[in-house]
Amino acid sequence: MTFSEESYVDDVLVPVRTGWSPHRNYFRVYRLPAHPRQAEVDAALADLPARWGTPELRLHTVACERLHACHATATAVLGDPAARARHREFVEREHHALVEVVRHRLHGAPALTRDDVAAVVRVAGGRWSTPDVVAALHTVGAAVREPVPLPRTPRPKRWQTLREHLADLPHDSLWEYLSRTAELRGADTTPAEVETRRQRLRVSRDRAADAERAVLALVRLWAAAPGGLSAALAHDLLAELAAATVCGYQAVRDLTSPQRCAATLSAAPDAVAYAVWCAREEAAWTEAYFAAVDAHRLPAALDLLESRPLPDSWARVRDGLRVRLDRLFAGLAQAHEAEAANPEDAAARYLAIGRELTDPAVDEGLLRCPAAAPAAVSATVDGAAVVVDWQPSPSAAGNIGYRVSRGTTLLAEQATAPLVDLEAPVGVPLIYTVTALRDGVPGGAASAEPVAVLSEVTDLRLVTEPGVVFGRWTLPPGALRAVVRRTGSGVPADETGFTDRDVEPGTAYTYRVLVEYATLRSPGVDVRVVCLGEPDAVTDLRAVAAGDVVDLTWTPPHGDEVEIRLLTAPEAAPGGVVRLDQAALAGPVVATSRCGRVRVPAAGLAGGRTLVPVTVSGPVATIGTPATVDISSVEVTGLRAVRLGPQVQLSWHWPAWAREVLVVWRHGGPLAGPDDPAAHRWRVTRTAYLTRGARLNAAEAGSHWFGVCVLDDGQLGPLATVESPCPVQLRYRLHGRARTFAVEVECDADLPDVVVLGKEARRPLDPDDGVVLATVPGGQRAGRAEFTVPAELRGPVHLRAFALDDSMWVCHPDPRDLVVR
Repeated sequence: MTFSEESYVDDVLVPVRTGWSPHRNYFRVYRLPAHPRQAEVDAALADLPARWGTPELRLHTVACERLHACHATATAVLGDPAARARHREFVEREHHALVEVVRHRLHGAPALTRDDVAAVVRVAGGRWSTPDVVAALHTVGAAVREPVPLPRTPRPKRWQTLREHLADLPHDSLWEYLSRTAELRGADTTPAEVETRRQRLRVSRDRAADAERAVLALVRLWAAAPGGLSAALAHDLLAELAAATVCGYQAVRDLTSPQRCAATLSAAPDAVAYAVWCAREEAAWTEAYFAAVDAHRLPAALDLLESRPLPDSWARVRDGLRVRLDRLFAGLAQAHEAEAANPEDAAARYLAIGRELTDPAVDEGLLRCPAAAPAAVSATVDGAAVVVDWQPSPSAAGNIGYRVSRGTTLLAEQATAPLVDLEAPVGVPLIYTVTALRDGVPGGAASAEPVAVLSEVTDLRLVTEPGVVFGRWTLPPGALRAVVRRTGSGVPADETGFTDRDVEPGTAYTYRVLVEYATLRSPGVDVRVVCLGEPDAVTDLRAVAAGDVVDLTWTPPHGDEVEIRLLTAPEAAPGGVVRLDQAALAGPVVATSRCGRVRVPAAGLAGGRTLVPVTVSGPVATIGTPATVDISSVEVTGLRAVRLGPQVQLSWHWPAWAREVLVVWRHGGPLAGPDDPAAHRWRVTRTAYLTRGARLNAAEAGSHWFGVCVLDDGQLGPLATVESPCPVQLRYRLHGRARTFAVEVECDADLPDVVVLGKEARRPLDPDDGVVLATVPGGQRAGRAEFTVPAELRGPVHLRAFALDDSMWVCHPDPRDLVVR
């Protein structure tokens, strides 16, 4: 074994000098392996005492003298194989004890940092050395590793608003919402895609749609800034991981998916999880300081630093922050002086200061320096839409945006040219106005010349029968009449349609329907139809269940429309050609198509499974071959488990076919399947679920696994599973008399910080609802603090303790024991 004076001093001489006995581990003192050969023992016993007199080691005189004093005993023990074996057993017991210490300190993590290793050595008082700790780490499959530096992601603006709105959506995080919404693309989502999704929600008026529109507004705000959406997603991930550290390292690692880590932090999942785990014990005041700096509340950040003693590194930060604030306030004064002579320069100064400092003077200054109006605005009609375009504002300071409105109606708060108005009123003069915005502050405005929209007919439909074509439509508001032109000639028409009998079966015709207004005529709509004869039957209808829908495919007959009917009266659906009213007796229509493919909501089938295709041509129809829907692979989706104290609330999306499901659950291990012998079972009907929900008792410590599968005619579908861990419990009690009390807190894991609140007349309901009377610092399994209820709090005073960690489950005593009269 190679001898190093530096490591020998750290591992042997310094612990010996500070009280560690060399008799506890002669292998460590003489630098021997666990199973040395006799020649190695003899060489070490001869070589090491000579080294104790070298200049490098002689500086540690006390330690070397103690080693010389015990050398004779060490020679007797190491020289005798039996004594050496007994000594090895003692050393191995020490090693096993250290392994348990290391395993507890790891808490599931793959490594310890060098500082953590040094802390173990330091706290042990020389009992173990650094190599001993490293060897123990290797025994449990861990190592010494430093965490990768993670970016300090500032909390995005209005982040709490986002969390409140996500609570109304079936998504737990911003990443999940952006990744699972069809029109959006995760971290690569653009403002244009956000606008497309917003337009689809325009007609929805429920709580979930309102919440999603608010989320989209925030995503559009972040996506508009360079790197803004990526920073928000990174903050989203790190905040979620930091909250999971209370459950151990594995809980943090389980939340780090490769795709999410790569898109938000450009780092591997293991590196991200380990870095978050190592940073879990950062001081609360440091978090408050960074939050204030991230929000540009620099005076508040300076107050935090000035209100406490600081080490030299933080003292330098405090002094630098003072200088920075002096510079910013001086800049505000200079910007105010420049407003009269050069508003653009003053606005640029205000904006530069606003990027560093949140202060009302910045907003007031920007209001006094508005952006100039756009140079020119134009509005062009394109069918039923209006395209609004404009030249940029000559103002250049700040982020110049544009607000577009039609009359008094706001169309877009942050628009890019050109803007398309798809909801323009028909037949009335329209004036579009574009207002320049400087960082959201309105400035000058310019308007386009009035325009008018000339819409085409709506609800246009052509129906063919042998020897005749019928046309029907609805005139738009403000229209005078419709004009119909067929290939080669005109067709008489009235306000609602036409009848053309000058046609031949099997011939294709193109009809153009134009709309006449007071002085103008619309370009018209072209529709091509074929006057068909007897319809062909569909014989290859295929019906495949896919979740809550059914995919229907068939070979489309030439030119005819196919109706898919739910077969409720088989005796009324004979094969061959029948009148259309006879075909209607087979059952209701669930879908129509000409292309041979259609998707039908399963709910629209009302539990029926047999479908029949009907080929329609005017007043006649041909009934095809029926098909039956196979639902053997239908499964529940969206299974979630929400912890409600000692109970778990299960929720899932019911397949349209399902009327009953089987719920299975167990504690202590994953489910092996619906027939797991260690699991409990519960049959739940759809009616019972909608009436009472599905709530189960799961108060045992550790994880519980739940599964749900469809139960249909005694057959079980695929099992969907979810895991729900039981939160850590925190208990406390108060004892004392008069107004002097002591609070004792204990927990199943390391305590978070706990505060005791007092409130007159009513019980405190959250950590901010009352006066803080005592604080029990976290870090241990139990804690205690004494306090006195101030005289200014008049009785009755209600006391209550709260954990400053939302993941803890606080068990409160009887409320009658928490009242001070």
